[in-house]
Amino acid sequence: MRYWSHSEIRETFLKYFADHDHLVIGSRSLVPVDDPTLLLVNSGMAPLKPFFTGEQDAPRKRLCNIQKCVRTNDIESVGDRHHLTFFEMMGNWSIGDYFKQEAIEFAWRLISEGFGFDTSRIYATVYGEDRKLPEIPSDDESLRIWETLLPPERIIRLGAESNFWGPAGTSGPCGPCTEVFFDRGEEYGCGQPTCGPECECGRFLEIWNAGVFMQYDLRGDGMFAELPFRSVDAGAGLDRFSIILQSVDSVYETDLLKPIVEIVVSESELPADAKSVRIITDHVRCGTLLISDGVQPGNLGKEYVLRRLLRRAFLHSKLAGVSSETLLTAAATVRELLSPYYPEVKDSGELVRHTIEKEHASFETTLRRAMRELEKIVDSSNGSITGADAFRLHDTLGLPLEMTKELAHARGLTVNEKEYKEQLEEHRRRSRG
Repeated sequence: MRYWSHSEIRETFLKYFADHDHLVIGSRSLVPVDDPTLLLVNSGMAPLKPFFTGEQDAPRKRLCNIQKCVRTNDIESVGDRHHLTFFEMMGNWSIGDYFKQEAIEFAWRLISEGFGFDTSRIYATVYGEDRKLPEIPSDDESLRIWETLLPPERIIRLGAESNFWGPAGTSGPCGPCTEVFFDRGEEYGCGQPTCGPECECGRFLEIWNAGVFMQYDLRGDGMFAELPFRSVDAGAGLDRFSIILQSVDSVYETDLLKPIVEIVVSESELPADAKSVRIITDHVRCGTLLISDGVQPGNLGKEYVLRRLLRRAFLHSKLAGVSSETLLTAAATVRELLSPYYPEVKDSGELVRHTIEKEHASFETTLRRAMRELEKIVDSSNGSITGADAFRLHDTLGLPLEMTKELAHARGLTVNEKEYKEQLEEHRRRSRG
């Protein structure tokens, strides 16, 4: 398999679907427009929801693009080979046009012929019955289509948690999906005989959700209704494609992230695969993209997401011996890598620098005060920081629980999160009273 740069992957993906009558559209902002169900754009289809519900007319029935996305539900997993907060989703959509047969064939031909993946390592999953969604039947149609392309032992039925997607938010279009996995080899696996795409060991890397078959609308009352027309939402992660097509071990070794990693490790004694290095790299990249889309650090909503990411990067930069000036250089490298594809990133240099400098100064003040208090707590602790102490650090000094956990872990301590949550709920109850 030859080496593919991320720019070649982008170009090949978009050209393939343009050649199949898809209109290439630009990425939307990470900040949702007129969508109160969503904090940040977390998928390629999220900004396009009105097209799938029929509220707005799409410019064409077939669309494709590469959409900026942010997901923070996996933030604690950042630091492994492939979890990220910011990622780019290569997407193709059918809005009331083609459905399962064409979507699966499009994905298969691009994987096998366009990019030249080793198809002997390809697995597919489809939706099977699930007691959590008794009203949704198993997707036997997708199973039959895959059986014409793959041997039956490489087609796996999974439940709703894995193979029923959506909605993007708390309500909206959704449906069963079929996903494509690449077997990276036994050296990446757990060694168990049951290891497969459903295993979380890392051997099987999901590279493409080849089709969310949107035929349902999840309403605010939790009930499913049929959409006015059937559509397809398919998305392939550019970062994960790059892992396979560049023959590297992790996303941090691809040409999307390696230049940022090199800036971070240039001042640190840590190796490039250290968790702190990866956290700094991911969070600085994500923070830069959020700032470019107009988000500023704060204590609520998307502003808090940015603050949490930046301060987590600042904390790990201290642990790794990385200066604030190096973080600014890393942010500039992010802009250099992504500005050819997102004009707003190119024009945001001063804003990014000013925001990071201001938030770093605020963080340093908070951290100095918090560290003095934390040392007192550590001296009197017995292997664990109480929830009451963790809440006091949050309530009086603004130190988030996540940061207390990071600092405690560095000292070999744990935090009583259950007690912390009880303290937080009690505080909220008193505030409401």
